[in-house]
Amino acid sequence: MWVVEMNDYPSGNGVSRVKLLEDLDSDGTFETAHVFADNLVFATGLQPWKDGVVVTLAGQVVYFKDTDGDHKADTREVWYAGFAQDNQQLRANHPRLGIDQRIYVANGLRGGIVQNLRLPDSKPLNISGMDFMFDPETGDCETVSGNGQYGLTFDDIGNRYVCSNRNPAMRIMIEDRYLKRYPSVPVLSVKKDVVKAGQESAIYPLTRFWTTSNLHEGQFTAACGVMVYRGHQLPWLKDAILTCDPTGNLIHAEKVQSTSTDNSRYNYYGPYYYGTPTPEREFLASRDHWFRAVSMRTGPDGCLYIVDMHRAVIEHPQWVPEELKDRKDARSGDDKGRIYRLKPANARLEPKWNWSIANQSTEELVLLLEHQNSWQRDTAFRLLAEQRSDEAIGFLGRLLNYSRQPVARVLALRLLHGWDKLEDAQIMTAASHYDRRLRVHACIVLEDHWSNTPQQQTLARKLLTDRESAVRFQAILSFGDKIKHDSPTWNGLVRTVIKDEYTTQAFLMASANDLGNVATAALKNLLSTGVTTVEQAENIYRLYGLAARSMTPEQQPIALRWIAELPKWANQEAVAIGDVRAARAILESFNAKQIDWRSQVESLPEQQKISFSVLLMLARQWINDVEASEPLKREALQLLALGKDAEFLLTLLNKPAFAHYHVDILGLLHFEKDAGVWADIISRFPSMAPAVKRALVDVVLRDITRTAMLLTELEMKTISVNEIDVTRMNRMTGSPNAEIAKRSKALQTTTVNADRAAVLEDYKAVLELNAFPREGEKVFRQNCATCHRIGKIGNQVAPDISDSRTRQPLQLLTDILQPNKAIDNNYMHYSVLTNEGQILDGIITEETSSQITLMQPERKIIAVLRTEIDEIQSRGVSLMPEGLEKKINHQQMADLISFIKNWRYLDGRTPLAKPINE
Repeated sequence: MWVVEMNDYPSGNGVSRVKLLEDLDSDGTFETAHVFADNLVFATGLQPWKDGVVVTLAGQVVYFKDTDGDHKADTREVWYAGFAQDNQQLRANHPRLGIDQRIYVANGLRGGIVQNLRLPDSKPLNISGMDFMFDPETGDCETVSGNGQYGLTFDDIGNRYVCSNRNPAMRIMIEDRYLKRYPSVPVLSVKKDVVKAGQESAIYPLTRFWTTSNLHEGQFTAACGVMVYRGHQLPWLKDAILTCDPTGNLIHAEKVQSTSTDNSRYNYYGPYYYGTPTPEREFLASRDHWFRAVSMRTGPDGCLYIVDMHRAVIEHPQWVPEELKDRKDARSGDDKGRIYRLKPANARLEPKWNWSIANQSTEELVLLLEHQNSWQRDTAFRLLAEQRSDEAIGFLGRLLNYSRQPVARVLALRLLHGWDKLEDAQIMTAASHYDRRLRVHACIVLEDHWSNTPQQQTLARKLLTDRESAVRFQAILSFGDKIKHDSPTWNGLVRTVIKDEYTTQAFLMASANDLGNVATAALKNLLSTGVTTVEQAENIYRLYGLAARSMTPEQQPIALRWIAELPKWANQEAVAIGDVRAARAILESFNAKQIDWRSQVESLPEQQKISFSVLLMLARQWINDVEASEPLKREALQLLALGKDAEFLLTLLNKPAFAHYHVDILGLLHFEKDAGVWADIISRFPSMAPAVKRALVDVVLRDITRTAMLLTELEMKTISVNEIDVTRMNRMTGSPNAEIAKRSKALQTTTVNADRAAVLEDYKAVLELNAFPREGEKVFRQNCATCHRIGKIGNQVAPDISDSRTRQPLQLLTDILQPNKAIDNNYMHYSVLTNEGQILDGIITEETSSQITLMQPERKIIAVLRTEIDEIQSRGVSLMPEGLEKKINHQQMADLISFIKNWRYLDGRTPLAKPINE
């Protein structure tokens, strides 16, 4: 048994080790340990390969090799270097051999610039926002979609899963190679939470124990070591997804299953215990506060092996409060790590001597690909991949053709493909197999065997119209650049793809260069059938929003005809919402291209022209209908706003009955260029509600001319500078327009004290004041809730501050007044200047090779294609601004800190030694 000991956590003093354990007397206990490699720094995982192991450590991927069979590494080769090392926890980890015979590595969230030392002439790789993959044979490496924090696993057919603290299991849905193949369409996300994440997650610990995030009551806060159980000793657990949460002293298991009609929709069965969905009961939970499960593997006997780091304190030292950093028990347990084997009480295990397969013949290794236990299959697969024996080719061919085990056929297919020994007839056989898993992988391998023969074209069309969504999804990714987009097969896909979020995304990517023609043909089909579910309308919203950008003048009337037909299908409110969204997507794109669609509507046949007017009339009715839902009214507002009728929207701003829509209305007015209109709107600023003021400033800051108008009002003191919150003022001071930045800084010098230390010293007096947390709640709502969430108040954009049990008041005060003293890189403030001159600010939440995704205050999400970006700049500061003391006086600060410390106890349910002030 190979084991990594990370004994130097968290100090990093170079005492990590790799050990090889042996059970020489076959009593089930590994009594003999060989130190294979030692004096390592932060070793985080290993993958056996040939005569050694690939190890992730100290910002590197290193290969240790035993050349003389004495169970000790004789050579050390650094293969790749440059992974980030600025955090003891967030490092590259979990190297795992994939079904493509490449080794995958979880990024650790911190990225890095990776140099390939095996191929020194290759260009360094920036792995920010990505995971890493390399070929152990050739040395080639590349980025792959991700990214994972600590944990990486595969299911039986090579689907990859990663995790992060708040996301217990994410399946990688779209690999980066497809994003590079189809780069011109923005992707919402490349990964899918297949177990409920964040605030939707639920765990049921038996203990209560302090950590930075343990006041996320009943939620994942330290999810790691994700694994798909594929052994045979626990059949009721087969294919369940297991995730460790060491702060909760538990392992969570959920059985999830993708449906046959929707590749991205999962049925959630909840916590899973002994074969039955069991509410409020974990698969494994301990009352031992030191039980720290961090990783799991299936063993050669089919049992589940659990790595327990077993520490008193598991928390990262950077996030431990100052007064607790010198705790004497910070490393308690560093000599007590253990590995558990979980098996049924009455399990009949194979003799230990049956576990080893290193000396099996080639034929025996091939037959092991049919074994019921994944360890046997995976190990046989690895040994065959290492050996690349010509003798194996015939055995694998027979397995591919005749095995009764679909998984074995998949493994044989991928081995032969990796060795370039796969025959066209074998691909055809796999593509016609009854099991969808074979058909999915037939799509993948056919990509490299494509020669555009009539037979391959026929096969591709068959796979594109497969009955299973998973097959259609992969076929679109695989053949989207190989099939003519004016074919009936491709145009007919729209009826099926709009049922599935990720298949719609794949269709958009593959159709990117011909979306106008594809969408036009699809619209002709939809004119006869309509859109009948809100899910279909949501997906068609994206499809036609992008397609409308590339429609020719001849195609545009067809889109308008389709919009005119929408009233036919708007009899159900949910469908009406989706229909309006789809129509809005098309008209938004026409507006973006400055297409005069109103004159085109006038050219439609009379009946369709009337129908178009009916849709707009319905939208007005929905807005004024007291029984219409809020989502429908908001969609109707946005549809009407596309008419660029600023007068109509301004009328709504004057109506108190529409006050709760004023934020939406201001956002919709961004298209308006008339300076007189904006002068009118800005003049209303003093009378607006706080949320409406913020919305107005956000719209103003999207345009240099509007920003200059606002600055003029501030300079004239028509609007008080104190009315502009510090976050938005900082956006102006950081403007790429020199004049805007200069004027803003001149205003800011009157409001922000640049001497942070002096401000902190002045405000330390608040720690002695009598504080009132309920008053502090009001301060929080007014000044913090746009980016922070406590309980049910606010938005989770910035780091979580709700867990304050171990954070002292002085530390909270320091964080508020000196927000740039210690910044988590995940929350760095970025500014993006688009090619059109728009300025977008926020934190980067996701990156791919083709786009970035920004999150702004109030959890506004913006996806920006890299081709649309002129410049990206990090401000080098936190999204949280300096200068809050100008908004919050001493008593208010005392109240705010008291609220952050005591919000959990305001309901009076928890008895306290010292009552808090009401």
